[in-house]
Amino acid sequence: MREKLLFISAENPFPQDSGGKLRTGNILNILLTKYDVDLLTFRNQRQVDKEEALPALTVHEVERTMNYRKAMLRSLYTWRNCSYMSHVDVDMKDAIKRLCNQNRYSHVFISHSLLGCCIDIVRGELPDAVIVTDAHNFESNLSAQLAQKKSGFAKLFYSLNAHWTKRDELKLMDKTNLLLTTSEQDGLAFKSISVKNANKVHVIPNFIRISDYRTTVNTPKEKWIILPGNMNYFPNVNAATYFFRDIYPLVKARVPEIKWYIVGRDVHPDVAALGEKDPSIVITGYVDSVADYVRKAQVVIAPLQEGSGTRLKILEAWALKTPVVSSTKGAEGLLYEHSRNILIADDPVTFADSVVKLLLDHEQGLVLADRAHETLMANYEAESVREKLLSLV
Repeated sequence: MREKLLFISAENPFPQDSGGKLRTGNILNILLTKYDVDLLTFRNQRQVDKEEALPALTVHEVERTMNYRKAMLRSLYTWRNCSYMSHVDVDMKDAIKRLCNQNRYSHVFISHSLLGCCIDIVRGELPDAVIVTDAHNFESNLSAQLAQKKSGFAKLFYSLNAHWTKRDELKLMDKTNLLLTTSEQDGLAFKSISVKNANKVHVIPNFIRISDYRTTVNTPKEKWIILPGNMNYFPNVNAATYFFRDIYPLVKARVPEIKWYIVGRDVHPDVAALGEKDPSIVITGYVDSVADYVRKAQVVIAPLQEGSGTRLKILEAWALKTPVVSSTKGAEGLLYEHSRNILIADDPVTFADSVVKLLLDHEQGLVLADRAHETLMANYEAESVREKLLSLV
């Protein structure tokens, strides 16, 4: 008889329509080969016509009452990160206690470092359980980057938020049995704040299942560039506005027939405004398949100036054999070599030149994409990380 594992996630990973949900869902799929899993999550706000059949998975949903505004207010008197994920104890506490009492799990998987408040609840019921926490990002650094972009009271608030987040990451290192990070850089960051717990840190890179991207349909390329991602996530919002302001005019001057697709859910007003300013920019909002757009594009761009972890949008482009132009920050944490499997550019003129080069030289794009696909298959496909993940959990 297989052991049961409790998997706690603030988002139902299905459908896998964002980078975070993609990582969570892919890890969950591997764990299901070893465990029968109880997934505790918030009720899915987006109706899906068809969910993947996972017979070893039982989903337990709770209603989410903690929105972002409430979380920001609660953070002021709990001294906790202002993301709603940091306050899931408001809605999940009773369900966690009930499930732990009913099942006495030997292993509990916490799907994001911001859910660290769940650990005390689990420990109260299951003091001997092995708790594994997946840190999608080094959140205190991400919060500090956000604070730098603010001014006045907002700057003070987000600076405090970064301080609280770092304190909670230190507590997390003490309380969890294992901490998974997406890159060596993030792993070193966690080790640096708690040297005594450094042995708990293990790198499980972001990865994909290549079978999810295979198709028998031959899709012709269009004169498109694509910026995919959650368009309410501040590094993506800032990347879109930076590209529009400093880079896109240089590209359009040389390739006037270009179309720029911004593909992702939860569109921020600053991003929506870009489509109103320029008819060559298409803001899709939520789509069922980002891959359908990436397949048609000649270039995927990742002009990020902030961020943490690694970008699944680049791995998806590599899987779909679409060449990528990225900033150094955008490609951070990935195994890459400039001009071999990706083009790296950190100033507007070089970035624009790189995009234009791929738009005008289809053969170079093919070579770049083929090498990127080889890198993906060797390092970031599910089979390449399966054994390590199952040896840890």
